[in-house]
Amino acid sequence: MLKAYQNKDIKIIRVYGDDANEYLNNIVTNNTDEVNVSNTIYSCLLTPQGKFIADFFISYFDDSFYLLTNSKFYNDLIKGLNFYKLRSKVKIEDADKLYKCFFIPNNNYKIFFGSDKIILGQTIVKDESYAFNDPRIENFGIYIVSKKDEFGDNKLDIVKDSWLEHSFKHGILDMYLIKDLTKFYPLENNLHFLNAIDFKKGCYVGQELTARMKLRNKIPRTVIPFILDTKNNTDLNNLEIFENDNNVGEIIFQKGKYIFGHITLRKLSNKISSNMEFFAGDQKLRINEQNWIVF
Repeated sequence: MLKAYQNKDIKIIRVYGDDANEYLNNIVTNNTDEVNVSNTIYSCLLTPQGKFIADFFISYFDDSFYLLTNSKFYNDLIKGLNFYKLRSKVKIEDADKLYKCFFIPNNNYKIFFGSDKIILGQTIVKDESYAFNDPRIENFGIYIVSKKDEFGDNKLDIVKDSWLEHSFKHGILDMYLIKDLTKFYPLENNLHFLNAIDFKKGCYVGQELTARMKLRNKIPRTVIPFILDTKNNTDLNNLEIFENDNNVGEIIFQKGKYIFGHITLRKLSNKISSNMEFFAGDQKLRINEQNWIVF
């Protein structure tokens, strides 16, 4: 049996119809032309001003696009999808009661795809279920969408624990964990490094400001993953972060030793590097370096 985590906070939305691909491609940040039965993408829906509304995975299954999003974003995402539907030949349905969502951490790639070669977003369909490799970063894990606690011949051993620490270890702060999303543009939480945005595709909602920030290198703030450089249980939430005696940001999330800071780039003494010293209170913070983050 495969050890799998069930995420009951994931909502599943089905989008289908003659215009489904064109409709989605005109509003979301990534390129849905790349979505098929063998490939899944990660994407977002933004406001016209480029602010974040929701993020989600998009797969193609059963002649439909399936969007997996966190329950925190479900209502706003449904509202946004319906708002832009207009006269498109598209239907939008809640598929949450039909399917469950599971997650299996890395090291199980060959079991699903028959090869050790890692392909971001690679997707496989079996019977009434599908599975895909996380399209954001390598060696993260595999998602399963299924009606049963199984995928093909593989039975799933369901674990009730959370896999959040797995995300934090890899430097990922999922957007639903940020309390005040009104402050955030998608590039500020490194979503362009997580393959959520296709800068070569045509227009989408919020595209003008997002593209301008990227092309002009005008990203004012960024989220940096840190590790608390002690073994105590100090609570540093909302504390200011200092670098070179300057207040450069604040802690927006902490879980144990894993900390995420919202940093104003122009306040730093230099370009971000692993040898920079950051402090919150009397605690030293060490950057949780990741290959996928390029500051």
